[in-house]
Amino acid sequence: MKFFKLENYTILSQEEIFHISTDVENFHHVMPNYFKSLDVVEQNDNVKIVIEKIKFLGVHLKIKTKHIITKPNIHKVEILSGPIKGTVFVESYIGLKTGTMISIDVELRFSGVVKLFSFFESYVAKKMNSTMNDFVKSAEKFNSSHIYTND
Repeated sequence: MKFFKLENYTILSQEEIFHISTDVENFHHVMPNYFKSLDVVEQNDNVKIVIEKIKFLGVHLKIKTKHIITKPNIHKVEILSGPIKGTVFVESYIGLKTGTMISIDVELRFSGVVKLFSFFESYVAKKMNSTMNDFVKSAEKFNSSHIYTND
């Protein structure tokens, strides 16, 4: 298991970036190179169970995730199946005068055969940081072509 933190800044307001990040049903439109589809299979209050078809590290995966959304600024994602089952991401969105600081606490776990490759953890962490950078750029571009209002 590896713990690490990812941080990035966006010019988007806290409300805008939080909405984009937690709009699970449409997230594949924001990052189509990574997320092929996201199907909400169960939902109540602030919790969504989602089947996600993703592409990460060049590999196509189908995973089950649990999204816990605590407005206005916390999004927790738990991986329920697949090679990183047990991994948890806790995203925090802190509004600033000129944008938003995004902080993600990651508890990375490998399951199954992948557990044998613990040296792979640092590589995956580096790739997750790169993916976060891509998310910020994609969200800013996506936001410029869509208008969101507060729920």
